[in-house]
Amino acid sequence: MKRKFVYLKYLNIPNTITGCSLVIGFITLTLIFQQELKLALTLYAFTILLDRLDGIAARKFGMESDFGKELDSLADFFNFCIVPALIAYFLGLNSVLSVLILIAYILSGVSRLAHFNLEGMEEIEGKKYFSGIPTTLAASWFLITLSLLELFNLQHLHDVLLLFFGALAVLMIAPLQCNKNGLLVKSLYLLIPTAIVLLWLF
Repeated sequence: MKRKFVYLKYLNIPNTITGCSLVIGFITLTLIFQQELKLALTLYAFTILLDRLDGIAARKFGMESDFGKELDSLADFFNFCIVPALIAYFLGLNSVLSVLILIAYILSGVSRLAHFNLEGMEEIEGKKYFSGIPTTLAASWFLITLSLLELFNLQHLHDVLLLFFGALAVLMIAPLQCNKNGLLVKSLYLLIPTAIVLLWLF
């Protein structure tokens, strides 16, 4: 029986974009470990952008697949659950309480992703809603918050991030509706670039 490289059949534009987001997520961590915070946060913004683009590409080119959905979900888990937690740990959130909250954040994120894979989004009056805030949105808020904390060199960085992760852990699994294309999500198109530009200007 001939063995084939079966995974090559999944090599297409949207899956390549998802793969690139994983690579950038990993590079972000290496830069954090080298204390290159500005560059790391800038690159991290591209993982969020690529997470948006892979879905658009899949629909545009008719390349939606179960494999692509699973790959996207795994990329989301790494980029938006593991990476923020590791960044926070490296920045000093390494007490017992901090680690427990970071673990809660990770577990909430992966639970939310698993629930989404099973249930998808709820449609109400032609609009699509997430159950709980998506991991992408949580990671976006993390990126914006950390950029502002670094920009203004605010004191009590650890306390702010700790409360932030605790709140996100709850919000990701909370019984609330988040409009996929609502103002909360659309505002990120302005807030993320603004936070990154300010980070480099000042």
